[in-house]
Amino acid sequence: MNTAVIVAAGTGSRAQLNQSKSLYKINNKPLFLYSVETFLSMGFKIVLVVSKNDVNEIKKYVQDDIKLVLGGKTRGESVMLGLKEVETPYVYIHDAARPLITQNVILEIEKALQYHDAVLLAEHMTNALKSNDNNLLVSLNRDQYLLAQTPQAFLTEKIRFAYQRSTQYFDDDIALYQAFYPEDKVQIVFNADPNIKVTYPRDFLYVKQHLEKESFMRIGHSFDIHQLVDNRPLILGGIEIPYEKGLLGHSDADVLLHAIAESMLGALSLGDLGTIYPDTDPDNKNMSSIKILTTIYDLIRQKGYEIGNIDSTVYAELPKLNPYINKIRQSISKTLGISIDQVSVKATTYEQLDSIGKGQAIAAEAVVLLKKV
Repeated sequence: MNTAVIVAAGTGSRAQLNQSKSLYKINNKPLFLYSVETFLSMGFKIVLVVSKNDVNEIKKYVQDDIKLVLGGKTRGESVMLGLKEVETPYVYIHDAARPLITQNVILEIEKALQYHDAVLLAEHMTNALKSNDNNLLVSLNRDQYLLAQTPQAFLTEKIRFAYQRSTQYFDDDIALYQAFYPEDKVQIVFNADPNIKVTYPRDFLYVKQHLEKESFMRIGHSFDIHQLVDNRPLILGGIEIPYEKGLLGHSDADVLLHAIAESMLGALSLGDLGTIYPDTDPDNKNMSSIKILTTIYDLIRQKGYEIGNIDSTVYAELPKLNPYINKIRQSISKTLGISIDQVSVKATTYEQLDSIGKGQAIAAEAVVLLKKV
């Protein structure tokens, strides 16, 4: 496990806000939380360095396992205070003002840390580069320059040693590291993804547009399987299919609607059906899966999303489902209040393999595209 020290203690005076820029909300989420959630999703420990003026507000958004540290007068002092709380061998130092950092980039840094004690994230210089010498513009070779980003990652004991003993100003963590370990090779990871540091008012508009574009569509997937037993009706897609057996479950065990409903939950990271409808709750006994599906879809719409389309497959050796496919599609579209053209239902066998192929179970798989309303 690694630790991310996320620095969110700056005042952001150049942003011309009446609040800390770390608390500026985009999609109803404060700026600092984007970076925190990205690192948390990858199993990182989090040390969040914050301003004294913001700590009470920030506490409303973070979990108890996130270590909050009050920052210092400068970024360097804030980083040093954060490093004191790091217990893992490696640490990533990141500015909360870069909310677009991605998991893929963090993974590339992690690979580089396997062979180096310091890693710089950077982007190539693409614009023409000039120097101004007494109004004489001189073209420079842009291939010799790069733009530094965060996170920058280190062997913890080395970067902490450097911060504890530094008495000078350095413009970033890598510069400080190299002052103490000039013979160490710093590995460069180039980032082609947007990772802008929010500084000026126009930057907020850019980040807002980017994050809203990212969240415009969400995809969810789910697979479910239920055992076939005697003395149960076979319910699939909200309709009863004539057959000698039915699916076993605490509810009506409609495996297709369960897969569709859970894929919606997955698209918005809202958990799973077993958590929302536990089989230990007697109120869920023999519950109609149509009710489950409509309740879940109501939750999705409360989050500001609607269904783009559903693509689903039922895996069953028997009964043959092709005669009922259109009726199932109509049932689902009616239940959700969407066009039948937005609902795809396919049926296939398991070629007599495993429990499904032996007629002991039926399974369903669903992929759902959600769109921001």
